[in-house]
Amino acid sequence: MVPYILTLLCVLVAGAIHWTAPKSYWKATFMSTGVILLFSIAALFIFQASGMLISEETGENANFSGKLPTITLLMAFFGFLISLFVGWFLRVVRQ
Repeated sequence: MVPYILTLLCVLVAGAIHWTAPKSYWKATFMSTGVILLFSIAALFIFQASGMLISEETGENANFSGKLPTITLLMAFFGFLISLFVGWFLRVVRQ
């Protein structure tokens, strides 16, 4: 359920930023990528603190502190892709 919540959050953020700044496509793309990255990292820590990331197999809480640079890099990449495609979609729809 966590990936779906994060994906919906990313699409909504990218859509809102691109909708408010239709003329500056690349600036809106990079800005929404940064906001998506910050929201995603914050959401992971919130989900971990609330116990939503407990493993079903072992029953232990997820520990991703050692893999945080890799997670951050992957979230930045996927945030950029989501922002790029949502911005492109809104650009096509508005014309």
